[in-house]
Amino acid sequence: MNIDMQPDTSAAIRAELAAIGTKHSVLQRRQRRSRIAMSTVAVSTIAAATTAAALFVAGAPGSTVTAAIGDTTTITHTGPAVVDIGRAPSTAGAVIIDITCLSEDGAVEVPTGDGSTASAIHCSQSPTGTMHLTDGQLPAEGSSDFKVNASPETTWRAVLQYASTATSKWEVNAQGQTYGVENRNGHPDLIPYATDSGEQGWALWDDAHDLEMTGPITIYRTDGVTVIGVATPTMETLPEVPVDQSLTNELDSVETTPPVPPAE
Repeated sequence: MNIDMQPDTSAAIRAELAAIGTKHSVLQRRQRRSRIAMSTVAVSTIAAATTAAALFVAGAPGSTVTAAIGDTTTITHTGPAVVDIGRAPSTAGAVIIDITCLSEDGAVEVPTGDGSTASAIHCSQSPTGTMHLTDGQLPAEGSSDFKVNASPETTWRAVLQYASTATSKWEVNAQGQTYGVENRNGHPDLIPYATDSGEQGWALWDDAHDLEMTGPITIYRTDGVTVIGVATPTMETLPEVPVDQSLTNELDSVETTPPVPPAE
């Protein structure tokens, strides 16, 4: 799961971690009035509010396919590092990253997408001690450096490889509505959604993400006209989530100052 780890957002995450379980929690307030099946403090992120019946449909319009290209770069290091992964092939659109924690504590973080987001693994909390990503940020133009932020005493191993990416276009129905899945370009008008009976269909994005909506969501076929059923929001209050202070501490311990590239 990707998370925005810019300085302002990191502070907001820490504040939210401390507030969960109290009336000051933004996430808790959102949960009480939105259609949510389950939300927890995840190993590497705060799980964002989501919809219970939203679906991920493999191969749906707007989905992204990633294929590895070129050689892999493997490094073992302690603390933050700048890794030389070689110049990006002309067809590269992302970096595939496999992180393995070799320490029991600390966190490791890597930039994703266009660099405005990041993904992190908390070594003390991850059941497997590994993290696999297919949307790592490409090095800056003319550079071959990939930055890995980490707690200063945390040892990790990374395997990195360039990847080509191909994102399909959203389809457009006769009403002029786009349908498919959300991607880096934004969201379509209709997204995959399931009815109360489990039939797969499509819901208006605005309806599915309206936190103030209390009535059932209408589920359509891709034409945006034919109704196949409804999805009823779950309005129950979720139990309070206990906070592990170590998650906040590990976020604070991650060093982001670019260090000297490690020797091979």
